[in-house]
Amino acid sequence: MEEGSVELIRLVYIVGFGLAGAGCLLSLRRTSRIEAPETRRGLAGLLALSGVWAFTHVARFLTGDPDAQVAAYLIGLTVGLATVGAWLYFCSAYTGRDYHHRTWIRQAALATYLLTVTLKLTNPVHGRYFTTTMTQAPFSHVAIQLGTVHWIVTGLSYALSAVGFYLLYEMLSESRSNVTALWGLAGAMALPAGLYALSVESPLLVLHYEPLGVAVFAVGVLYAVDEQFVAVPQFWRNEVIDAIDEMVVLIDQDRTVRDANSAAGEAFRQLADGVGRRLDVVAPELATALDDDATVFSVERDATTQYYLLDTTPLGDGQLAIGQALVCTDVTDVERQRRELDRQNEQFDDFRAAVTHELRNTLAIADGYLDLVTDRLAEETVDVRDATRQMEHSLDRMEQVVADLSTLARYGRTVDEVDPCDLSTAVERPHDSVGTDVVTEVEPATIAADEGRLVELFRSALQLAAERGGTRLVVDPVENGFTITTDAEPLSPSEVDRAFEYGEAVPSAETGMVFPMIETLARVHGWSVEVDTAYGDGVRVRIDGVDVLDRDRDPDATPA
Repeated sequence: MEEGSVELIRLVYIVGFGLAGAGCLLSLRRTSRIEAPETRRGLAGLLALSGVWAFTHVARFLTGDPDAQVAAYLIGLTVGLATVGAWLYFCSAYTGRDYHHRTWIRQAALATYLLTVTLKLTNPVHGRYFTTTMTQAPFSHVAIQLGTVHWIVTGLSYALSAVGFYLLYEMLSESRSNVTALWGLAGAMALPAGLYALSVESPLLVLHYEPLGVAVFAVGVLYAVDEQFVAVPQFWRNEVIDAIDEMVVLIDQDRTVRDANSAAGEAFRQLADGVGRRLDVVAPELATALDDDATVFSVERDATTQYYLLDTTPLGDGQLAIGQALVCTDVTDVERQRRELDRQNEQFDDFRAAVTHELRNTLAIADGYLDLVTDRLAEETVDVRDATRQMEHSLDRMEQVVADLSTLARYGRTVDEVDPCDLSTAVERPHDSVGTDVVTEVEPATIAADEGRLVELFRSALQLAAERGGTRLVVDPVENGFTITTDAEPLSPSEVDRAFEYGEAVPSAETGMVFPMIETLARVHGWSVEVDTAYGDGVRVRIDGVDVLDRDRDPDATPA
């Protein structure tokens, strides 16, 4: 081969690797534009190591000293092996994985690297990694004959590098953006490995050509398609959402879950392994809230109700919408306070209605009879005693209404603490104060309640039975509650609909406050109340949501 051609070939190698090294090192400043710190560090490490690796090739071709060429080769091998770690770190961070955080992987990688470097540096002793000879083709240089250990290390390095390419492939294949250019740049990274394999059986020098591919990749992603490079990573990044205390669920346009942080997995247990599944399958409450454009939604969990504030944010690359970020903040305490405030406001409105109707109506009756007595007393044409008795009854009724309102004001707040309460004792305590002959029957049971409020609830029940002509009052514990049954006159359908409304004289003026009292004293415990419309032998009220602590009854017994 002519001397001019030899020098041209040498120059091509020197310029090629020199440009690759310069491209890698000069691109380092450009990495500052990448906002994700771990991606930035990974790419910067890859560029720095690849740049140094490329310049070790340049050094080999510039010097004619065989020992210097071998030294440059050893340095290149050491630095080149480190690029595998930088490449995997970059791919893991860029694609939103956490492999680069795992301690055992980092420790295993460091141990493998140190062992391999030791084998390389001690090659003059064992000669298993490579041997050298001087050759004149295509120009004078130290030729490297690769040993068994080298091929084992190279195979391991390429296998590990392939993991990084797979992570990129998975990300790019799932992206809805135009990633054609990134596909090409990723392919450019892989081509030099093929050149290295060909160099063993071709005129090409036996060299690691990987720095050339890294240089093309670096210039491409940092200068040509930098905006796309930053925008295309999976928007469901683990390192971002796991740092957020709120529940975060990331979905695509088809409402398929792409990622969810640990907080979301705790609230919706199926989300822990729900990636790739539809939102309405793994978190139906959240899907329903999204359909209804709900700001606050509830989740039943462990026998309690949790409330969450839902905020949605569209995700995309600036031109194409690719999904949504669903951020849910736990507002259980705030929502419960709001609902309690609403309940208390409703209760105060009820008080106003009760005062307007009950007191004014009772006073109007008393005033009417008083006018009658005043107008007719002189004529002696009416029974004065009957009129005064009606006045006395109305005034007594007014006194009872005032007492009921006082009870509501005293016990109308939500119960903070409950104690074990015996149903029999709670029913018997108000019996004498009501002054009725109604017979009570109670199945033994213990429930969690506020004793004072529970006693007042049964006082109202006894008043209902007495005023409606009942002779028996039966309290029977059932699953999650109890029933109050009396043989008093049944309610009509219209009376049932209005029974729990303040300001309605249901079922009569004398008992108009009884049903609202029972409901209020139950609701402050968190219980629900309803009239059993299927029961036709009297009046039966069912109270649910009760914590029945102990129930001792004949299993064959049936409610009265």
